Amino acid sequence: MDFMKDTTRRLNAVCFIEAAQELIDTEGPDQVSVRKIAAKAGFHNSTIYLYFKDVDQLVMLASLKYFERYSKALARQSLKNVSYPENFLAIWSFFGETVFAQPQIFYNFFFGKHSEDLTDVIKLYYELFPEEKEEYSTEIESMFYGRNITERCLRLLEPMTKEKTSVTEDNLELVNDIIVNCLKGLLEQKLQNPQMDEKALNERLLDMIVYTVGMYTR
Repeated sequence: MDFMKDTTRRLNAVCFIEAAQELIDTEGPDQVSVRKIAAKAGFHNSTIYLYFKDVDQLVMLASLKYFERYSKALARQSLKNVSYPENFLAIWSFFGETVFAQPQIFYNFFFGKHSEDLTDVIKLYYELFPEEKEEYSTEIESMFYGRNITERCLRLLEPMTKEKTSVTEDNLELVNDIIVNCLKGLLEQKLQNPQMDEKALNERLLDMIVYTVGMYTR
């Protein structure tokens, strides 16, 4: 999928992604289909498969539009001179605000069919939409471009082994797995009960992380 060497292919790929984004906005992510995307973009259904592995990958690319507030918050955070524990919690707070506001989109992105290919998906999206790309600190950039949700969280957690927490080199992966499963469980609760308060869910996630990491106060 080297769209950047062919202007026509790149423009067509952008057209498909923008069509998918419009459908997500107007009809919801569960109503997106190959037929609807192709019709809105002005192409035959089969054309999509010349550009993307399947509709799931296309929807993942379209989902990155909904990272905008999170991405900008990370860029602002990158400029702050704060302790790493403070940075750690701020990043998780921004993330929670984002995913609980659009749980279906982000559950699919981080736990769906192509959720092991996040690095490639994110890099491709910002090649196609460079105006949306933000600049981050080294630590945040490493996390942001992680291959999957486990790797992203691990890169964020690793520096906590050098702080006054209960995270050590020996239990790092276990603590990380617990955090990832806490996130997944809360997202599933929100999907099952859309009326659940987003702010309360984010607070619950932060409380779980603080307790698991052994920070105890925030």
